[in-house]
Amino acid sequence: MTNNKSWLPLLVVAGIALLLLGYNREGFTGSCVKNPDAYLLDIEQMNGTDVHTLELEAGSVLKIRFEAAKGSLYMEINAPDGTLLYRGNGKGPADFTVNITQTGVYTVVVEARHAKGTIHVRLA
Repeated sequence: MTNNKSWLPLLVVAGIALLLLGYNREGFTGSCVKNPDAYLLDIEQMNGTDVHTLELEAGSVLKIRFEAAKGSLYMEINAPDGTLLYRGNGKGPADFTVNITQTGVYTVVVEARHAKGTIHVRLA
C-alpha cells in the first residue's frame, strides 16, 4: 500500500484561492446614512463601490469630512452635467467644502478596497 500525497499541493493552492476570494469579496461593515441632503459613511471595513445622489440648488455648499484610515478609499462628486467637482483619496485635508454652481442631481461615488475611514458629505 502506498501513501500518495500528490493531492496535497492542489489542496494548498485551493485553500489559498478560497482565502483570496473571501478577502476581496465586496461588503460593508459600519454605519451608512443616505438622505436627500447628506451621505454619511463611517466605515469599519469596506470592499466595493457605493453611489448616492443629492438634489442640490445652485449656490449651496457641501461640507465634507473625508479621512481614509486604512486601505484604499476614493470618492468623487459629479455635477448634473457630468463635470467632475471633486476626486480624492482621503489622504489630504480632512475637512473642506465644495461650492454648488448649478441646480440638479449630483452623484457621489465611493470606491473602497480593504478600507476603513469616514466620509461625510452634507449640505452646509
